[in-house]
Amino acid sequence: MENVRFHISAAAAAGLLVLSPLPTALALPSPPGVEEIDGYPIAEGNYSSPTDFYGMFFRTPDGRFCAIRPNRGPVGCDAVPGDAPAGTNQTFVESGAPASYRFSGTASFTRDDVDVLPVGHRLENWGASCGIGEQGSVICKTSGRHGFSLDTASGVLW
Repeated sequence: MENVRFHISAAAAAGLLVLSPLPTALALPSPPGVEEIDGYPIAEGNYSSPTDFYGMFFRTPDGRFCAIRPNRGPVGCDAVPGDAPAGTNQTFVESGAPASYRFSGTASFTRDDVDVLPVGHRLENWGASCGIGEQGSVICKTSGRHGFSLDTASGVLW
């Protein structure tokens, strides 16, 4: 009988561990000089596209198009800052590698039917986030340690 009570107690304890919430991961800080977006409220609006399920797409207040693709896919913008290398037209980052500027013949992050992401707000999808800083910069971070910040004049890649 004592053996049965032990097994019941052990099963109950294991059940509580399974049902307990997992600790949340702490967001990694942005590089020096890049605004923190983690405390911004989540924006409400139309940020999905009927042709791209589970992705989040947005326009910036100054007209750039960006997205957080699903399944920890790429995060990026169909835009580069003025100091980007000639011939590039996208800012691109995945969780396993630093952000980069690249050329793409396809506007991978543009959807015309989505809302503007307001200044001081952010979106989150599959562990990645993008927000619009107080000065209008787009700041995006992956679920890893990588991301970018860009405005019309300059960008920071990490």
